[in-house]
Amino acid sequence: MKVIVLGNGIHTKKRIVPALNKIEIIDSLTIADRSVVEDIKLSKSEQIVNYERELNTDNYYDLAIIATPPYNHIDSFLRIKDKSEIALIEKPLTNDFKFIFSKEMEGYLKSNKILESLMYFHHPLWKKIKNILESKNIVEINTEFSVPHLSQDSYRYSASKGGGSLFDQGIYPISFAQQLINKKYEIKNIETYSEKGFEVDLSGKIGLNIDNKINFKGSWGLGCQYNNFVNLKDSDGNIYEIDFFYSKPDLTKSKILVTKDNSKKELEIGIHDQFQNMYLDAINKNFSAFEYSNFNNLNLRYELLAEVRKTIKL
Repeated sequence: MKVIVLGNGIHTKKRIVPALNKIEIIDSLTIADRSVVEDIKLSKSEQIVNYERELNTDNYYDLAIIATPPYNHIDSFLRIKDKSEIALIEKPLTNDFKFIFSKEMEGYLKSNKILESLMYFHHPLWKKIKNILESKNIVEINTEFSVPHLSQDSYRYSASKGGGSLFDQGIYPISFAQQLINKKYEIKNIETYSEKGFEVDLSGKIGLNIDNKINFKGSWGLGCQYNNFVNLKDSDGNIYEIDFFYSKPDLTKSKILVTKDNSKKELEIGIHDQFQNMYLDAINKNFSAFEYSNFNNLNLRYELLAEVRKTIKL
C-alpha cells in the first residue's frame, strides 16, 4: 500500500505519521512538504519530498491524507484526486460552502473519492455511546470541546486561512449532534464570540431540540480552559460521563462513568489509537465507518455549521 500525506505540520508529525507507521500493510509513506528542496529519505519506506514537485509526477497512491491548512484543502484535493484512490481530508473539509453544496462535490462524495476526517467516530467509545443513545431514553446531552490558546503564528488565528474556533473545535460537538438529528431538530439558540485583537471567532455554543425529546447543548472554544467531554442523562436520571471524548492523548484508557441510583461504576473501553483505526478503515475501504462523511450526513453537518457561521460578527 502506498500512502501520501500532503502537509508536514505539527499535526502530521505528532499524530498522522506515528499512526501510519503502526500499520504494517503500508510499505511506502511519502510526506509532501512545501519547504523541502531536496528529498529526504527517512527510511527504506518513508521519505519527505517537495510538495509541488511531487504533485507534478505520475506517482499514484492508494490513500492521500490532506493535512494542509483548511483554506488549501480543496486545492490540494483537486490536484491529488487523479493520483490517489481515496482522499482523506483533515477537518474541516473546506470553509468554502459554495463548493461543499456544488454538484462537483456531490459527485466526489457519492463515489467515496473524498472523505472528511473526524477520528473520534473510529474509536470503540463512539460505538458504545451509540448503543447507549439507542437503548436508553436519553433526554439531555451536554458536550464541550475547548482548548487553551495555541502558538500565535498558527493559521487558526488567520481569517484568510480558514482559522477560527468553529471549524477547529466547534466541528466536533456539531458533528456529534448531526449524527443524532437526521433533520428532525429545532435550533433553540446559537451564540459565537471573539475578542478585541483577533480576526477570527474564539468560542461558541449551540442549543438544539432533537426529536422533541433530547435537549442538546454543545459548546467550544479557543483560548479557554481545556474541556473535552460528553455527558448524557436519561429519563430515569442516570448520568453517563465521558472525558477525552473527541481528542485522546496517547495511552488514554477510555471509559464511561455511569451514575445510577447514587452509585457509580466505570465501563472500561480500553486503549485504542483512533487515528490508526481511521487510516485502516480508509485503506481497507470500510466506507460504513465513514457514514458520518457520506453525502447526506456531510451536507447536514455543513448546514449546521453555516447556521452558526451566520452569527459570527467580526
